[in-house]
Amino acid sequence: MGLSETDQAPLLERDAELDAVGAAIAAAREGRGRAVVVEGAAGTGKSALLEAARARAATDGLRVLRAAAGEHERGYAFGCVRQLFEPLLRTAGPDARAALLSGAAAPAEQIVAPTTADAQAADGFAALNAVYWLTANVAAGGPLLLIADDVHWADDASVRAIAHLARRIGELPVVLLVALRPQEPGAALALLDDLTAAPLAARIATRPLSPAAVAAIVRTRAPEATDAACAACHAASAGNPLYVQELLRTFAGDTGGLRAERIAAASVPTLAARVGRRIAKVALGAPALAVAMAVLGDGESLTSAAALAGLAPTAAADVARRLRELEVLTTEDPFAFVHPLVRHSVYDGLSVAERDTAHAAAARLLDAAGAPAEAVAAHLTALRPAGSSAVAAGLVAAAEAAVARAAPEAASRLLHRALEEGAPEPSRAALLLALGRAELLLRDPVCVAHLSEARALAAESEPALRMAATVALAEVLSFSGEWAAARAMVWEGLREAGDADAELICDLEAVRTAIMANDPLVADEFPAARARLDALSTGPSWSAHALAALLASQAALRGEGPERAGALAQRALGDGVLLAGHGGGSWAAPQVLMAYAYTERYDDTLELAATVEREGRRSGSLIAVFSGLAFRGVVATQRGDLRAAEADLRTIADFVLQTGMAMWSTTMFFAFADVLLERPDLDDIAAAAEAFAVPEAFLATNAGAQLLSARGRLRIARGEREAGLADLRGVAAVAGPLEIGPSYDAWRSALALALPAADRDEALRLADEELALARAVDLPRTLGVALRGRALLEDTAGSVALLEESVAVLDGSEAVLEHARSRAALGAALRRARRRAEARPHLTVALDLADRCGADRLVERVRDDLLAAGGRPRRTARVGVDALTASELRVARLAAAGRTNVAIAQELYVSVKTVETHLSHAYAKLDLAGQGARGRLAAMLSGGG
Repeated sequence: MGLSETDQAPLLERDAELDAVGAAIAAAREGRGRAVVVEGAAGTGKSALLEAARARAATDGLRVLRAAAGEHERGYAFGCVRQLFEPLLRTAGPDARAALLSGAAAPAEQIVAPTTADAQAADGFAALNAVYWLTANVAAGGPLLLIADDVHWADDASVRAIAHLARRIGELPVVLLVALRPQEPGAALALLDDLTAAPLAARIATRPLSPAAVAAIVRTRAPEATDAACAACHAASAGNPLYVQELLRTFAGDTGGLRAERIAAASVPTLAARVGRRIAKVALGAPALAVAMAVLGDGESLTSAAALAGLAPTAAADVARRLRELEVLTTEDPFAFVHPLVRHSVYDGLSVAERDTAHAAAARLLDAAGAPAEAVAAHLTALRPAGSSAVAAGLVAAAEAAVARAAPEAASRLLHRALEEGAPEPSRAALLLALGRAELLLRDPVCVAHLSEARALAAESEPALRMAATVALAEVLSFSGEWAAARAMVWEGLREAGDADAELICDLEAVRTAIMANDPLVADEFPAARARLDALSTGPSWSAHALAALLASQAALRGEGPERAGALAQRALGDGVLLAGHGGGSWAAPQVLMAYAYTERYDDTLELAATVEREGRRSGSLIAVFSGLAFRGVVATQRGDLRAAEADLRTIADFVLQTGMAMWSTTMFFAFADVLLERPDLDDIAAAAEAFAVPEAFLATNAGAQLLSARGRLRIARGEREAGLADLRGVAAVAGPLEIGPSYDAWRSALALALPAADRDEALRLADEELALARAVDLPRTLGVALRGRALLEDTAGSVALLEESVAVLDGSEAVLEHARSRAALGAALRRARRRAEARPHLTVALDLADRCGADRLVERVRDDLLAAGGRPRRTARVGVDALTASELRVARLAAAGRTNVAIAQELYVSVKTVETHLSHAYAKLDLAGQGARGRLAAMLSGGG
């Protein structure tokens, strides 16, 4: 009796695996997400297990989205992620699409289903975060199963996104089911390890089948099979389910019977030989069509395969139908092989020359059909290098597409292959420049070598390319603190520039200006360059606007006056060019924010910060989001709303931690130094500032001085005077040559007050210099702080007049915290002068102001002084809104403004569960419950109830 060709084998000995998947599905239906990673060798039933899971999930009401990676897809940026979500977004109506891409998911559009070819790609973490929130938005419509098969073949960006999702999936009603082969050659093993190590990922290993299970499979097709025949099948297949099926397919339609000796003989030919025999039975053109399908890969159209095989469409359709009936294919159009190993067995039958010919033809076919550059490149990468400019150009086009989709890993892989091609065009210098830029996005140190080689190769033949390489290399060297090398390169580049492209010159001048603004060794060159830079900054390009932004920040930091800083800021923002390019203005936007914040234009700062943050969230620009959040916090700090500033700092600290942008930490510590000094709840971040390590060369720049300034003040406040003094000396070594004024950092008075008595002359010189600079810019906060610093160096009698002037300057200003500090200092000075009755009113006002600011440590100091002055300060228990922690208050304010919990989570880069926890605590403290609680919350926060 012959074997049936269509009987399906049961899924055997997978009860434990199915139970694990079933438990994950049940958890997702209850709102708790899980990741399940299925590992096993080829043919051990991973895909069958995934299909069983799909069927179970569909029965249980879960929406199912599927993807499967292919061998040629490692250069296909976010290939698996696109397979999962692109069909959904493509078919969604405008309203549904907008809902799926709302909030923090917006940058996913450019990754998954872009509507424009030239949109700005999201930064690395923002891209991963966008995929997470796209998943959350899809799951908002009901529990979801995401299936990703053969992830060992996936591109790096997809593996990163899947791993990121696996780590955060717990609060989503989502099952993430991933199948992969461990230790697959060529796979990104480190990334796969990161995925399998996710805390919420359960690991399942598919094992070989037992003799009994193999016998059960055999008897579904040949009920009369003897025990000996079944044992022979197990021995021949080693319990591998795919090999069992292929062995049985060998006897499909055979009337000779399934006998042990015949099975042993049939096990000798390879899988390729068995599959080849089945295909050859179909028709004369069947082998050619199967080869075309194997070259193109699963998921392509039957029309493309027919064209590649040279078959008429009708003949190809008939062959495809028969291949499906013979279990070579599972679907006909688009086609898919029953298993990757079956496809591989067909493909491996080709000689190297035949593969080259087939892949070259496939690339031409797809290119002519308008396929994406990455689809074409999948075939170009399979060719042996042959010096073809067309191949190199195709690989470069695919690399550019990968960068546009926030997948620099894929771009790097493609550009390495383009270099291997050895083609005359694009030039090696151009390829190295593109490769270096992609590696720069990955923060891979090897980019320095590639950019340097590009610059050297382009020395004479490609001056514009040399200039572009110089700009990129200078930026990376500056960022890594290699100022000497960056300086030499930029200065040399400008000497060679000649009549080079004006925008490239402006790019390089912007880099040079940034170096002069941050490196004390060349700071003295800035005044002489100012007129030329002013002229360049009036140009129409983005670079010219960015240069104007740099000049604006320098005007504010160097105390050139609020009028000049404001005029340059307006020039930078003019025509909307700055914020429209480079993802919310890139590094230039914070320069304008600095110009506003450090000339005490707080409303302008907040308005611009909101715009920059909003654009950053839309485009996925991390630096724009960070800048918006940070400068909102700067304003809150300088105005004295330390609770709001603490909430922003918590958001930023989590954000910086998640993104790994360590160098942003120095800005964070500096901007929020007052919050760290006054809020005990932030001692963990203060400790992080203490422990934060950067290279010595970096400490000798303005960015390093930011860290030293914050750390020095923290150490002195804790009584570690010598360590704090050393830090502030480090600040002086940088800030002095850079002419940094007190509106940005009152480092002179901070250092003066830390100096020992023996250095009184130096202390007085520093404090007098700061006071003179502060009087020149005439900004309330800046002047009030300088007056207080100078006063504290006087004896008790001499300090009172200066402190009274400081209080008068700050009274009625927006700098409430500094007003509280000056009132406290005045009260303490009067008390020491035995003018206790005069001291008490000042200390009482200081206590009230400090309490309103949330300056907890200042409150305790003032309370002690007031007691010593004979006052009776009341210890007021915090109730109502004042009882909320900074994080609870931040969440409550967003909820009161009408944001949903999901929207709040997206805005604060936290989980929905965290939002729910903070909100429930806020409701409890405010005694809110029941229907309409959010409406009453808004009234309470606004002081209306």
